[in-house]
Amino acid sequence: MGKVWDGGEDDATALPEARGDGPEVGSSTGSDHGDGSDHGDGPEDVSSSGSDEDTVTLGPRAVQLLSIRANFRIRGINGFDWRNYLYIYRAREGELQEEGMVDLVPIGPVRILEAYGTLGFKVFPADGTGVIDEGWSVIMEDDEVEEHTKTIDGGLGRKLEITYLVIPNAIETHVEVRLNLKDLGSRSRAVYGSIKASAIDYGSKSVHLFSRYRGRSLSFPCGSTCILPLTPYMIALPYRRHFKLHIEVDLRVITTCDSQEEGKNLKFCLEFTRRVTTQEREVDGDQVEVNITWYLERTV
Repeated sequence: MGKVWDGGEDDATALPEARGDGPEVGSSTGSDHGDGSDHGDGPEDVSSSGSDEDTVTLGPRAVQLLSIRANFRIRGINGFDWRNYLYIYRAREGELQEEGMVDLVPIGPVRILEAYGTLGFKVFPADGTGVIDEGWSVIMEDDEVEEHTKTIDGGLGRKLEITYLVIPNAIETHVEVRLNLKDLGSRSRAVYGSIKASAIDYGSKSVHLFSRYRGRSLSFPCGSTCILPLTPYMIALPYRRHFKLHIEVDLRVITTCDSQEEGKNLKFCLEFTRRVTTQEREVDGDQVEVNITWYLERTV
């Protein structure tokens, strides 16, 4: 796999929507996800509904981003469909670029992009040159899941590759990860690492839900229960009678006491199905709980 730029947030709130046409990359106006406990009244919750798995349900036509690669420095990327304009990627201050095509780690979108017309992206180069704005039709001619790679030419040798799925009948999937830390007195714990989602239709690719290195670790008090800030926390899967989602957790927990550090790895892969929506793993008193909620209609 290529080199990676991590464009994640430094705070513990979910990324807000981008609105309007300006390059407000880096602004923060609110949270679409909050603490992950309230999903509203609109969509059908598949995880708690229905015993008839033969029922055919039509979900939205959706776009699922799989990878973004670029050979030039980018300050931010916003994406849009026929009705949403959303943050996709945001670079960190002081981030260094390596040569060649580099994998970007998105921080969005916070809502599912839909495939009812145009899919487009506004790319804001780090050198302050003009915005690269390109869109194209993702209206489907058949009902098969299709993978596409779009290369955007930014001029001057600059290239951006976006790989995505177009899903004719999508199930909106919300992921929540709770971390229950063992009580070790007054000491705090630092948490960093990655959480990824994968499915058969994603091929060899994974969707980054959480990505932090040691210098951007989160700090939590011992004995606390916290919800990790996943960006994005919402992904799209093709709806099938039997569908599966894999969540790969690779976290490092650092405990500091009297200038001494102790590290612990929380690394495992969990499989979720229509019936299996909650799983827990515990390592030496520290517990990770992953909850999946399936939605058949887009959250508004």
